[in-house]
Amino acid sequence: MPSLQVRHFLLAALLVFVGTTRAAGRANLVTNGDFSNPTNSLHGWKYQYTDEGQSFYKGNAGLVFVSPTQAGKNQVLRLYVATQDLAENQGVKVDSRPIPFEPGKHKFSVAAMSTGPNCRILIEGYRWRPGIKPHSDPELWELRKCYKFKQIYFGSQKAGTMGGVSSAWKSASSTFPDGKLSSLAQKKYGTIRFLVIHIIGIGGGPGDLFVDDVSLEKLN
Repeated sequence: MPSLQVRHFLLAALLVFVGTTRAAGRANLVTNGDFSNPTNSLHGWKYQYTDEGQSFYKGNAGLVFVSPTQAGKNQVLRLYVATQDLAENQGVKVDSRPIPFEPGKHKFSVAAMSTGPNCRILIEGYRWRPGIKPHSDPELWELRKCYKFKQIYFGSQKAGTMGGVSSAWKSASSTFPDGKLSSLAQKKYGTIRFLVIHIIGIGGGPGDLFVDDVSLEKLN
């Protein structure tokens, strides 16, 4: 049996290793970003839009699902863009639960594939809507959009209004801020109080947009 001194050394080394491992790992700030909540697979995501000015999306809830499996992934978000008209107009969307914003470097990552529609996947900054008393758990209607971050691109072209999603699973990521903000953008950036992940199947043609592994990490 090792001596008491050796055992103390091994225990100290183990604690250092565990502490380093925990520090290296970063928590996902997105509620239910893998759509695997055991009681409600869409927990943490808004898909019913009955708020003022959202009548365009009154049928949205009937087109949002979580598929048990899709091309090797389990529990994935499925946005069913049922018609060409829907693809060319409002699309099908979800928004994450508002995430309290702390300034600093962040990494946003997501995986997606499609059988028809294209997509726009990005983070949007929100502040409190005038007249709403700040509290800890806001609904989206209590906030006002004030900033748009760069969208996620899945193809080689990193420009345009669509994400370039393909028929096979691909992962993509972005980091922010990128240090190239104009004075006006910096001013708007400073008003952000919450981050919301916006996912919409739009453009392209009818079919399904599948999304999984939605992650937002604070890097420092």
